[in-house]
Amino acid sequence: MTFLKRNMMNLIVINSDKFGLRFFQGFVLAIMLVLITGCAGVNNAERQSTSQSVSNASQPIRSVQALLIYFEQLRQLSAVDLTKEIERARKNHQRGKSVFYQLQYAMALSFPEGDARHAQQLLEPIVKDNLQVSRPVHALAVLLHTNIVERLRLELLNQSQANALQMQTLRADEFKNKLDALREIERKMLQRDSVVKP
Repeated sequence: MTFLKRNMMNLIVINSDKFGLRFFQGFVLAIMLVLITGCAGVNNAERQSTSQSVSNASQPIRSVQALLIYFEQLRQLSAVDLTKEIERARKNHQRGKSVFYQLQYAMALSFPEGDARHAQQLLEPIVKDNLQVSRPVHALAVLLHTNIVERLRLELLNQSQANALQMQTLRADEFKNKLDALREIERKMLQRDSVVKP
């Protein structure tokens, strides 16, 4: 306590002098700068390690964002350009063999000009093995796979309904032809009866 009082008295004595006041302000400023830069150095190191971990964690998110942007670009292509893009995506996938290129190729194939069954086959290994890919990439693959499977199911259902409708139309035409034949027979019988009666 006496040490603190003695230092306070020294500060008061220094403060009474103009030179001492400037010296004191400079000294306090220098100490504050040292503390701030020291904290900034620690903060900078923390920021670098944090930014690296955030960068590593955000890498899959950036991949998913890039794939979603790619999907939006695919939606805007004409049929001819989409066919060219499917071929380009196929070559990238063959060359790179990465999950990113695999998803790109599957996305391109998922459009009507592509081959949805082949897209489904490309996505199945990613969907089944969620340990090899990050969560966001796996979630996107599951979403795309589910969409394709559902679309293929609806196409199959639509095709079977179209086939059933075609069969019903053929049966209806067959019944109509039989009915027309019976009416013709009935008409001829009525004509014969009218000729025989006079």
